[in-house]
Amino acid sequence: MNSHVVLCADSESVQNPHIIGLGEESLASQDWLRVFCSAVEARSYLQASCHEKEVWVASSDDVDPINLAAALKKDSKDKGVYLLAFQGSGSLKSRANAAGIDGTWGQQDFISRYTQHKHRMLPREAAGAPGLSGPLAVPAVGAGPRALAIDPACLQKPVPDPRFELVRPSLALSTVSGKSAHVLSVLSASGGAGKSTVAALAALLAQGLGYRTVLLDADLQFGDMRYFLGEENPLTIDAAVREPGRLAQLSPVGPKPALLAAPPRLEQSEAVTGELPGLLEHLKASFDVVIVNTGAFWAEQHAALLERSSTALFLVDQRSSSLRACKHALDLCVRCGIATHPFLFAVNRCTRNAPLTSIDVSCALQGAHVVELPEGGREVSELLAAGLPHELVGTRNDLCLGIERMLLDLLPRISEPHDTQMVVRETARRFRLGKKRRKVACL
Repeated sequence: MNSHVVLCADSESVQNPHIIGLGEESLASQDWLRVFCSAVEARSYLQASCHEKEVWVASSDDVDPINLAAALKKDSKDKGVYLLAFQGSGSLKSRANAAGIDGTWGQQDFISRYTQHKHRMLPREAAGAPGLSGPLAVPAVGAGPRALAIDPACLQKPVPDPRFELVRPSLALSTVSGKSAHVLSVLSASGGAGKSTVAALAALLAQGLGYRTVLLDADLQFGDMRYFLGEENPLTIDAAVREPGRLAQLSPVGPKPALLAAPPRLEQSEAVTGELPGLLEHLKASFDVVIVNTGAFWAEQHAALLERSSTALFLVDQRSSSLRACKHALDLCVRCGIATHPFLFAVNRCTRNAPLTSIDVSCALQGAHVVELPEGGREVSELLAAGLPHELVGTRNDLCLGIERMLLDLLPRISEPHDTQMVVRETARRFRLGKKRRKVACL
């Protein structure tokens, strides 16, 4: 296949695509994209080629990006030339306009354009399978990073699935007026995607960032949050239902978040399912952040929790079956009339040249915003299995840093963090115009 787009970027950005907002995307494997680090090579190629219709200029190894974009536009007036100006000023845009450059893009504009091209160039069977027909739509640029549009036609007359009727709170619990926590539910449509690990670490890190945090283990049958947090005798959901007064004693201890654990016996799980909404409402009134760990089996409690979540973190791992299951679950949400606007999608266990990147999943979900959580290595499973979560957080593991950056973006700001265990001091490298490189004044 002939390439359709040329991308000019410096060597560091090509080797580390996250600098220009593309996560762990493998640029070299995109047969629709031709990448150049050298300005001279880019000009020579474009002068001889007639296939490319667009040129994206982020940077180069030897020329200032605006000079390069201006020269390319002068050489190829029939091609669209766009300058990536993630931190551009009005002066830069005026210079670009005066040079005849077709446009200047911010980071979100660039990511959306890249995603649209990649989706368009995918083989039909890859783009459509695993697939949903119709309910998801590409959000408009600037609509917000977590916006996921639903086709109104799908929701005009929703037919509720009787198995997923919302459970009404039946537990009489006192609440604290005027306060409501941010509820982050961690879910997936398949087992083994890393829900429990991400939920446990999210609770630890939120508490460390200064939020009064509780972890609700709503994996009622097989929840193991007590082991991950090293809690020998935590308050369990069934005990809280029997003795609601014990919830008043639920509180974080030092750097540890509070924990409301799953019932210790399988047969108790069905009896407490209907009480989850009431428990969640009580926790929302008593804490700043509620992290909810969910089970792999989708049942009525999922619908109840999703309706009450500020953010639903939907995990997809590196298996294609995980992505197919994700789309089946979203199809169910649409049929049941469950709003998907609080959904945030994340690709878990990302590594360089991974089978699935955030861009791939975004394409499959027709433009939904997707983040990447990096692979944490063996120490994640080993330390959590040993009940040593704080040792894991203290290693500044890649997965911990990825979850913490996500939380800093999701959670409301607090003015005075207390008992901060770990605050990210590593600032992600950002794309900037005018890097200190050897530059040519003009071409």
